[in-house]
Amino acid sequence: MEPFAKHSWTRREFSGALAAAGAAGFCNPLVHAEPADSRDSPPAQPAGEPLQMPDSYWTEIHGFNYQPSYGSNGFELWRKFDAKTVEAELLRGKKYFPKMNGLRWWQSWDAFVRAPNVYAEAFDITLELADKVGCRVMPVLFNRWHDSVLDYGGTYIDHFLPGVSWVQRPRMFDAFLEALVGRHADDPRILAWDLCNEPYSYSCPVEKIPEIVSAETAWLQGLYERCKQLGAKSPITVGIHPGVPLERVEPFSDLLSIHPYWVHSNPRNSKEAFEGSLDRDVRFALKVQKPLLATECCWGDLDDEVRVESVRYTLTELRRRKIGYLVYLLHHSLIADAHRPEFGPVGGPGNLAFIEADGSLRPGHEVFNEF
Repeated sequence: MEPFAKHSWTRREFSGALAAAGAAGFCNPLVHAEPADSRDSPPAQPAGEPLQMPDSYWTEIHGFNYQPSYGSNGFELWRKFDAKTVEAELLRGKKYFPKMNGLRWWQSWDAFVRAPNVYAEAFDITLELADKVGCRVMPVLFNRWHDSVLDYGGTYIDHFLPGVSWVQRPRMFDAFLEALVGRHADDPRILAWDLCNEPYSYSCPVEKIPEIVSAETAWLQGLYERCKQLGAKSPITVGIHPGVPLERVEPFSDLLSIHPYWVHSNPRNSKEAFEGSLDRDVRFALKVQKPLLATECCWGDLDDEVRVESVRYTLTELRRRKIGYLVYLLHHSLIADAHRPEFGPVGGPGNLAFIEADGSLRPGHEVFNEF
C-alpha cells in the first residue's frame, strides 16, 4: 500500500468537487477555491446522485475496528495481550475479507501505566501482525464511549473539571504519547492517530455545560499539539459520534472521522435523516478541504439477516459518496456489543461482530466483500 501522502488532494481536485457541490445545490459562499481547468475537473454530479468526495487514498480504505476476543475491557485486553490469538484472528479476517486494508485498534492508557515497557512491546507487535495481513493501523489513543452493560474503560467527563480531578495534572500523558506516537512518528504502518473515541458524551449533558465542552476541547487540542511536537507524520483525527458537529473537532483533525450508524430499530433514525447527515458531512469536508473517513459504522443486531441488511444499506450509502470506512467490528469479543448472549450481557446494538467465536464467518456477513 502506498504512503498516504502520495494520495493527497490537489487544489484542482477540490475545486472540481466544489464545482460539483454547487451544481448539486450545495454551494457555500464562504468557499473561495481557484478555478479549475475544465479539462481536468470531474464532471458535475449526475442527477439524483449525492455529493461525493474526490477520489483519493482515503476513498479506498475498507477495513474494520478490531478488539481481540479474550477480554471485556481495554485494560484486560492489553494487560493479557496474547499475540498468538491476535495473529490467528487477523489471519482469519484476511481470509474472509481479502480486501481488508485498515484496522482501527483501541489502546488503554490505564494498562500502559501499569507496565509501560511491556505495553510498548505489545503495541509494536500489533503493528507487525497488522502489516502481515496488509493492513495499516489507526491507534485510538483514548476513549470516551462508556457502556452501561460492559464498559470498555477510558476517560470520564468529570476528569475535565479544573481543580477536581487528577487528569488536569500537566503532561501526565506524555510518556504514553512518546511510547506510541513518538516512537512511531514516521512509521508507514500507521494509518492515522485517533486522539479519542467519541468525546463530548455519555457522562452528562455536555451541551448544557459550556465549561466542560471548552475543557474537553482544550484537552484534545493539547493532545494534537503534543503529537505534532513528537513528529507525527500520519494524519491526526478524532472519531466523533453523530451528535457532535465536525466543526468542533476540525481545528485539531487532519482527517475528519465520522461514526455514521443507521439504527434500523429506531423509527426516528430514518434513512432520509441518515443520508442527509452524510451529505452534510461531505459538504463540510469539501468546504475545509480535508479527507473524510467513516471510522465506525454498521449498526448491529442479534438477527443475522437484519444485521446484513443494515451493513448493505450503510456501505451502499458510503460508497455512493466515495467515503472510505472502518466497519465495527471484525471479530467476536467479550467487550460490549461484540458477542452473542451466551458470552455475556448484550446491549442495544446487539451483536456487531462479523466473525463468530468459533472462527466461522457470521451468516451473510460476506456482504462486506460486495463493496
